[in-house]
Amino acid sequence: MDLLSYPRLYCLGMFTGVFFALVDGFGIQEVIGQEPSATGREAAVDSGAEHSDKLDKLLNLVDKDIAQLSQVKVGGGAGSPSLDTQVSTVSRQESTIGKTPYAVFVITNEMIRRSGAKTIPDVLRMAPGVEVAQIDSNKWAISIRGINWRFTNHLLVQIDGRMVYTPLFGCVFWDVQDLLLEDVERIEVIRGPGASIWGANAVNGIINIITKNAKNTQGAYVESGTGTEELGFSSVRYGGGNGDDFHYRFFGKWFERGPGFLPDMIAADDWRQARGGFRMDWEPGNDDAFTFQGQYYNGYSGSLAILPQFSDPYYQMVTNDEHVSGEDVILHWKHRIDEQSDWAAMVYYDRTERHWLKYNMGENRDTFVADWQHRFPLGERHEVIWGVNYRTTRGEAQDSTFFGMIPPERSDYFLSYFAQDQITLVEDRWYLTLGSKFENNSFTGFEYQPTVRVLWTPDHKRSIWGAVSRAVRIPSWAEVNGYALLAPIQTDPVVVYPFIMGNPLMISEELIAYECGYREQTTERFSWDLALYLFDYRHIGTVQFDYPIPGPDFWIMPGMFANKLIGQTYGFEWTGNYRVTPHWTLRGNYTFMILTFNPVPGSKTPEAYEGESPRNQFYLQSSWDLGRNWELDLTGRYVDSLPYEEVPSYFAADLRLAWRPRKNFEWSVVGRNLLAGAHPEYGNDLYFGTIRTEVQEEVYTQLIFRH
Repeated sequence: MDLLSYPRLYCLGMFTGVFFALVDGFGIQEVIGQEPSATGREAAVDSGAEHSDKLDKLLNLVDKDIAQLSQVKVGGGAGSPSLDTQVSTVSRQESTIGKTPYAVFVITNEMIRRSGAKTIPDVLRMAPGVEVAQIDSNKWAISIRGINWRFTNHLLVQIDGRMVYTPLFGCVFWDVQDLLLEDVERIEVIRGPGASIWGANAVNGIINIITKNAKNTQGAYVESGTGTEELGFSSVRYGGGNGDDFHYRFFGKWFERGPGFLPDMIAADDWRQARGGFRMDWEPGNDDAFTFQGQYYNGYSGSLAILPQFSDPYYQMVTNDEHVSGEDVILHWKHRIDEQSDWAAMVYYDRTERHWLKYNMGENRDTFVADWQHRFPLGERHEVIWGVNYRTTRGEAQDSTFFGMIPPERSDYFLSYFAQDQITLVEDRWYLTLGSKFENNSFTGFEYQPTVRVLWTPDHKRSIWGAVSRAVRIPSWAEVNGYALLAPIQTDPVVVYPFIMGNPLMISEELIAYECGYREQTTERFSWDLALYLFDYRHIGTVQFDYPIPGPDFWIMPGMFANKLIGQTYGFEWTGNYRVTPHWTLRGNYTFMILTFNPVPGSKTPEAYEGESPRNQFYLQSSWDLGRNWELDLTGRYVDSLPYEEVPSYFAADLRLAWRPRKNFEWSVVGRNLLAGAHPEYGNDLYFGTIRTEVQEEVYTQLIFRH
C-alpha cells in the first residue's frame, strides 16, 4: 500500500506516533503528576551535592524584596529562549511561541540583517512552508502550503496592521511592498489558516510585518550601495523625540535594480522606486499608547510581454513599464485597563495606483478601515478577546482591448466581528482555544470561520498542539466582473484566442484544515519545531473553457471562472536552531508537501496546481562571528522542480562578509544566487502575457552608518 496516496491516514499516523512517543518519553509519572518512585528518591539523594549551588541560589531569593520577587519568571527563562520568542499575530495579543497553538515562525531583525536580502520576498525565503518563486526582476509568486502563482489569493499579508491584499485579483503586488529593512522589528509567518481572527482570505497563512517603535530608531541611519543587479540604492532615516514619552522618525529610500536574464533576447524588467515616510509614537501615561505613521511611494516596474493582435503573426512582443504609486496613513490607539484587560483601535486610509502604460489599462483604489478589539478575563480560567472591523474599498479600472472590468467601477464593504476564548483547563499545562470570525461582504454575503485548538505544555521546554479550522476565500473583482483576452494558441491551420469572462455567481472557496505540531527547546543551544497538516479544499476557483467558436480569420475559445475544483494538500515542516558556539549559529528548515486536485464531475479543462509548488524545499544558514569585528554568513537553499511551469530544481547559495570596526559603522559585500547560474524559478504569466526571466548570480556592496 502506498502510504502517500492516503493523506488522512498519513497525517493521522504521523501525529499518533509522535504523540505517544513523546508521552512515553516524558514518563507516565510526569504526565499524571504521581509521586516519584523509591528509586527516583534515592537518585535524588545521590545527586544532592550536584544541586547544592542551585539551592543556595534559591535561598538567596529571600534577600530580595517583594517587588523583585514579582519579576521572577516561572517557566521559560534561559532554558527555552526559542519558545519565549514574542508573537502577536496569532491571537491579536502578545504571547510567545511556546504558548501558541499555531505553526508560527519569526524572522527577527538580526536574521534579516545577516541574510543580505534587499527585498521582502527574499527575506521570506528563510521561513519554512513559504514558497517564493521569482517570475522576473520585479514579480513574484509567493504562497504558503501550496496553490502558488503570481496572483496567489490564499495568503493574507499585513504591514503594521494594514492589509495589503488587493481585491482586484485577490493577491499581493510584491513590487510595492518595500520597507527600510533596518526598521523592521520582526516578521511573523503563520502557516495555516488564521481566519477565525483575521477573516476571509487568511486561508493558507498570514505574513505580518511589524516595524520598530520610533523610540528604538533614534539618531541617524544612512546606507548606500551598488552591485551587478542592485545598480544603486540609498536610504536615510532620522529619529528624535523629547527623550521621555514622544518619539518620531522620518525616512527616505531609493533603488534601481537591473533586469533578469533571457537567453535569446534582451529583458526589459528593470525597475526603480522611491518612497518616504514617518512614524510617531506617543505614550502620555502608563495606560495609553498612540502611533501615527504614513508613507508615499512612486516608481516604475518593467516587463517583457506577449500581447494578442488580430493580424498575422497574431501576437506582438512589447516592453512595458507599470507606473506604481500610492500613499497610506495609519493611526493606532491602545488603552490599558488593568494587567489583564485592554482595548485597541486602529483606522487607516490606503490609496494605490497601478497603470500598465503600453496596455492602456490600470486601476486606482481607495480603502478605508476601522478596527477595534477588547481583551478581558472571564473568571479565573477564561481569557476572552473580541472585536469588530469595517472595511470599505472602491476600485476604478481603466479598460483596454485585452483586459477590463464590467462595470469599470466597483465599491465593496466588509463588516466582520470575532470572538475568541482561551480556556485554561489545567494551569500551566492544558489550554483550549475556541473562536470564530463572522463576516458580511458584498461578494458572497455571510461567512463564518471557526477554529478549535488544543495546547499541552508538559513543561517550559516543550509544547504540543492540534487544531481543526474552517477558512474561506472570497472571489476577487476580476473573477466576478472581469474579462481577459489571452495570447493566441497557434495550431495548424487555425489560430485560437482564449477569452475569459468573470462569473457573478462565484462562491467562496472553503478549506477545512487539520493541523498538529510539536516544539522543543532540547538544550539551551538547540531547539526544533515540527508541524503537520492536512488541508481539504472545496469549491476552488478555476477557469472552465468551452469548445472553440469558429470565425472567418480566427477562433475564440470562451472560458469562465467557476468553482470547479476540489483538492487536498498535506505535508510537514521541520525547523531547527542550533547555537554551536557563542559565535556560531546554524538555522535550517525542511518542507515536504503533496498536492492532489481533481475537477468536479462535468467540469472541463481545470487549472492545474500540483506542478506549481515544489514538493521538497531545504534551507540552511550559517552565521559566524569571526575575530576582529568580521561576520561571515553562508546560506544554501534547495527548491524542487515545478513540472507544470517547466522549471527544474535548483540549489543556490548566498554569501555575506561584513566588517564592523565600530558599533556605528558597517561595510559588507554580498553574493546572491551563487552556484545556480542563471535559472528560472517560475513560468510565464499567461493572463498578462508576462515572459519570465531567469534569476542571475549577483554581487553588491554597501556601507552603513548609524549615529
